[in-house]
Amino acid sequence: MLSGQQADDEPQPQVSVIVPCYNSEATIRVCLNSILSQTTSVAFDVTVVDSSLDRTSEIVRTEYPHVRLIHLGARTFAGAARNVGVKATRGQYCMMIDSDCIADPGLVDRVVERFNDDSIAAVGGAICNGTPRSWSGLLCYLLEFKEFLPTSPERSVTGMATANITYRRNLFEAMGGFDESMWLAEDILFNWKLTRAGHTILFDPGARVTHLNRTGWRNVLGYQYSMGRMSAIARRKGALPGNSLLRYPALVGLAPFGRVARAAAWLFKTDRHLLLQFLAISPIYFIASSIWSAGFFVEAANQIADS
Repeated sequence: MLSGQQADDEPQPQVSVIVPCYNSEATIRVCLNSILSQTTSVAFDVTVVDSSLDRTSEIVRTEYPHVRLIHLGARTFAGAARNVGVKATRGQYCMMIDSDCIADPGLVDRVVERFNDDSIAAVGGAICNGTPRSWSGLLCYLLEFKEFLPTSPERSVTGMATANITYRRNLFEAMGGFDESMWLAEDILFNWKLTRAGHTILFDPGARVTHLNRTGWRNVLGYQYSMGRMSAIARRKGALPGNSLLRYPALVGLAPFGRVARAAAWLFKTDRHLLLQFLAISPIYFIASSIWSAGFFVEAANQIADS
């Protein structure tokens, strides 16, 4: 079902913002409000691709008439939903923002400005902690986004979370979009392929969103098992760094030690205040990394058994 569709005689937007949703009624208003209140003269449109069972579609349809809504009848993975959004839009740049994110007012302007450099294929931005009062939310934040802090340096990267990344449409389409069979880690796989093809992804700490992290220890820790499994699948499909663990899955038992050490070293360089918070939760960070490793091990062992 499609609503809020752009008329053919309307000016073509420079940026198409694509928001995939699944059961996002708690966050979709704050997400869309932040996008629609951008302080910019850049023409942009907003498309929500929703396959929710809750009131997300109803909220978008009734409260945001200028937002294009694509409601899908079956549960759709985020990567596949983003592909649907790209196909339904026309902007030169495809901006991906998750439905649990709040965009800074100057995000669109900042990203478009960075694309003045023709060598840049995609611009990823900083992800700020949207659950600062929750220890479990902090754990989730550090596990998923520690490399993309607002205090991190500007640099070229091979990976970037789709919570805040914008692609040149022509290159995104040329690379075939996200792998629609993957319900996690499709961004890791796509961005690795993009950079392996010789394209540049720029991380700009000034292009910011705030992420409303998942909270609750059971929720955060359980998610890591799925992340581990899907990370193994991404490495098999794209020959990502660490794919040697697929041949020797027992070595993944060492991964939690390496992840804790790398996180501490990165935070020491980029955010000493956050480092202190990390040290306070480092034992449970280790446990979460061990759960991730268990998921990775299971998937790697299954791949060996099937080969």
